[in-house]
Amino acid sequence: MEEQSRTYILEASDLSVSFETDAGEVQAVRDVSLSLKEGEVLAIVGESGCGKSVLCKSLMKMLPENARIKSGKILANGIDITCLPAKRNHPHHSR
Repeated sequence: MEEQSRTYILEASDLSVSFETDAGEVQAVRDVSLSLKEGEVLAIVGESGCGKSVLCKSLMKMLPENARIKSGKILANGIDITCLPAKRNHPHHSR
């Protein structure tokens, strides 16, 4: 029963992320959903170039300027952070 009483600390539903490039729009993440409860560990695995880093940067709101969350929702501790501004000035943000 203790398992069910824990709330989600992170949820993403139907998340899609695209990049605007000179060649047009490139979809990097398509319809990803995940949920994580306190005390759980989540591993994101996949082939090179499949969108793992873009997904993680989306969840941390650290996408580069030419990327945008096209659809879906991100909740942190139940709060919708999808539309919050990106952390573009974060010291670990790659430019």
